[in-house]
Amino acid sequence: MKYCSKIILFVLLTFLLSSCTNEIKFDKTKWDKQPDLGFTPPYRNKMLPDLTKNYKLVGLKYSQLIEILGKPNFVDKNSLGYAIIIDYGHDIDPIYTKNLYFTISKDSLITSLQVEEWKK
Repeated sequence: MKYCSKIILFVLLTFLLSSCTNEIKFDKTKWDKQPDLGFTPPYRNKMLPDLTKNYKLVGLKYSQLIEILGKPNFVDKNSLGYAIIIDYGHDIDPIYTKNLYFTISKDSLITSLQVEEWKK
């Protein structure tokens, strides 16, 4: 009986610890899921570690990156970016943001990526 209890406890702890992880594998459908009212995309922060570690994004063409990540939230002449976290707290202005930015060359190649965090 003690042996059975230990096995059940072990299985329960393993399940609880595995479900508490803040990382999930990149999934385009989940990445594209938009929140209600323009708040934080629900899965991006959990997918960010897998995306930056396991996908070779630097060196891709602009069109290839868009194929993988979809339409960016921010675009300018030399860069584009994706909102990862937008925390408004109890205000209309954000108090914390986390974004994934890519630099684009004149040849439309991704030359770098950077995660930027801002806190009020």
